[in-house]
Amino acid sequence: MDERIALVPSFEAGRTEDPGKLLAEANRARHRRQDRRAIALYRRILLEDPRHVEAALRAAPLLAAQGEVFEAWQLYRMAAIELHRARRMDACLAALRDACRCVAHEYDAWRLRAELEQKLGREEDAYDTLLEGAQRFDRPHTAMQAIALLLRARAIEPRDPEVALDLARLYVRTGMIESALTLLAALAPCVQGRVLRRVRGLQWRITLSFYHAWRWLGALWQQLRGERDPAADVIEENAPASARVAHREAVAEPYLPFGS
Repeated sequence: MDERIALVPSFEAGRTEDPGKLLAEANRARHRRQDRRAIALYRRILLEDPRHVEAALRAAPLLAAQGEVFEAWQLYRMAAIELHRARRMDACLAALRDACRCVAHEYDAWRLRAELEQKLGREEDAYDTLLEGAQRFDRPHTAMQAIALLLRARAIEPRDPEVALDLARLYVRTGMIESALTLLAALAPCVQGRVLRRVRGLQWRITLSFYHAWRWLGALWQQLRGERDPAADVIEENAPASARVAHREAVAEPYLPFGS
C-alpha cells in the first residue's frame, strides 16, 4: 500500500515536467535509436500541447517507420497547418516534403505539397511533385489517386505527351474507356514520330479495330520515312494555351486546409 502511494507523486511530477526537458530527453533517445522510448516521450509532449510542431515533426518519421502511418500523417498535417498559419512557408514545405518521403502512399501529402508549391509560384516544382506522386499509386486500387495527380499535372503543363499517355493507360485500367479514347484523339494531332505511333498503338489495343490498326501502320510508315503527320498542320499556335484552360476547367481549383 505504501509503495502504491509513493508512486503517485512521481506520476504527477511526470505530468507537469518541463516540456523542454522532455523534448531534450526524447531527442537523446532518438539519436540513440531508442525509437519506442522517443515516441513515448514525444507523445507525452503532444498530450500536453497538441500543437507542438517540433515534437510532431520529430515523432512522425519514427511512427511511419513503425508502421503507424495514419498517426504519422496526422502529425505532419498538423505541423504543416501550424507552420502555414505562422507564415513559415519554407518550413511548411519542408514538412510536406518529409511527409511525401515517409508516408509516400498518402495522397493528400503529395496534393498539399504541390498546391503549396503552386501558391509560392514554383509551378515546375509542383509539376514534378505531381508526377513523382502519381508513380507511388501504381496499384489497381490506387489508380484513381494517380489519375487525380496526373490531371493536376496536365492542368499545369498540358503539352507533355508522356503524361497524357500515362493518363490514358490509367483510364483504361479503371474502365474509363471513353475518357481514354477522347484523350488520345485529342493528343494524336499534336504529336508525331514515335510518340504518334504509341498513341495509335494504344488506340488499336483499346478498340481492336481495323481503323486504328490502319492508323497505327500509317504512323509507323511516317516515322520510318521521317514524315510529319498531316493532321498536325491544322493545329493552331495557341492550341496549348486553350488546352491548358480546358484542363483547368476539368480540375477543381487547388485548395489548402490552411488559413488564407
